Amino acid sequence: MKRKLCFLTILVTLFSFNSLFSQQWNPQHPGWTDSFAANGFCWCNSSNFDHGIGTKTVTINGTNYKIIDICDELKKHPQYRAFQNGDAPYNDIQCGNGPANDAADETGCPGRTDLGPSGCNQIGPKWDMNWLQTRPRFGGGGNGGGNNNGPETSFNSPSNNSSLQAPATIKVDVKATDNDGVSNVKLYINNSFIRQENVNPYLWNNNNQDTKLQNLGVGTYTLKAEATDKKGKTTTESITIQVINDGGGNNAGSVTFLGQSINKYISSENGSRSMRANRTQIGSGENFTLESANNGTISIKGNNGKYVSSENGKKAMNCNRNAVGAWEKFTLEPLGGDLYAIKGNNGKYVSHENGRDMGIFCNRNAIGSWEKFIIKGLDISIMSNEENNTVLNTQSISVYPNPMIIGDDISVQISISHDVHSSVEIMDLNGRSIVKRNLGILKAGTRSISLNNLRNSIKANGLYLVRVTLGKSTIVKQIMIE
Repeated sequence: MKRKLCFLTILVTLFSFNSLFSQQWNPQHPGWTDSFAANGFCWCNSSNFDHGIGTKTVTINGTNYKIIDICDELKKHPQYRAFQNGDAPYNDIQCGNGPANDAADETGCPGRTDLGPSGCNQIGPKWDMNWLQTRPRFGGGGNGGGNNNGPETSFNSPSNNSSLQAPATIKVDVKATDNDGVSNVKLYINNSFIRQENVNPYLWNNNNQDTKLQNLGVGTYTLKAEATDKKGKTTTESITIQVINDGGGNNAGSVTFLGQSINKYISSENGSRSMRANRTQIGSGENFTLESANNGTISIKGNNGKYVSSENGKKAMNCNRNAVGAWEKFTLEPLGGDLYAIKGNNGKYVSHENGRDMGIFCNRNAIGSWEKFIIKGLDISIMSNEENNTVLNTQSISVYPNPMIIGDDISVQISISHDVHSSVEIMDLNGRSIVKRNLGILKAGTRSISLNNLRNSIKANGLYLVRVTLGKSTIVKQIMIE
């Protein structure tokens, strides 16, 4: 009987010891783990390099390199990422690479720390040795991915084709990554250099330090990021943003004229000489005001308070007239969206002359690439001949789907009896404009128009207003975003 009791006591003691031992093999992860497995490879997870492991060496391309340097380089690997819940944690800095730690408490046990004592038998995956061998840091001649294509570059903000209200101030956030490391990122606006950033994050105007990104007038702006890696390879990425205003009444407020094919603005030259289309940025001389000149024509007034004259096509155009006569009347012919041709009272079209310093002329018989202009800030009602002769009712306009889910395709169906200038605008319930689109001239009939390029401007659920303007008539529809 005593033998049985003694045997049972031994069993209980062993069971208790085994339970206590097992509990000790369940640390908080990745609290003291040295590495982890992800994407099929081993990654370093330690900044302390306990037991002197950081100074141990591993041979790459015939040369011994410290583990601390190898771990630093592995962070540049295209498949590297930080530890995430669910990754396999190991208590050896090298996973399955070896040699094992010399420390007595870890020798021969580079196993998974979440598997208890059995973890000592779990040899992990290895570093991507093929990639390490290509690294210049370790005597390789490549960039770890074959050809050196330069940094991968993109804009975190602003987003491409976004619309901002004038005067606009923007902050720019660029993402640039490269296996060889990024040396610097340069930013340009309309090809005008702003500043160079040498360290990540690559931010501009985050502290209101870049005046070229502040108080932008109405117009189209191109932002270009130029990133260079540490081997001298450069890549560029460009996006376009629009700065608009609401307009209103017979005076559309400030507008700009951008030559489509040359991406340069028309300047009034303050009336001191003939007008040119050679400006890369918007200043006071590149802002104009449109006024109705009746019968569908308009007059163009410069920032100097003078009117633009076609000079009847006999010489370069000037912005120096005190009153509106025949030569100061123009017609805008829509070419789709914000694109227009400008026709003078002489029946000829205005040409930007490819930006040449000779000035712009109103002497072209047909519309070519030099006769196309992007006009931003335009209130299309100023060109309209209609007063109250656009017969509409609430059934002439429908927006669908309604209700809709954020991100759904959205369209508006319009039925009209005759050609008319049109625009569509999305507003909140307080009447504040969220985004606006000029539809140009709509032909008579029924048509469905996609508004998918506007949907990303709606950021939250709720009720919104869709205002459709047709000539002098306006119809407002309510939509529900679920």
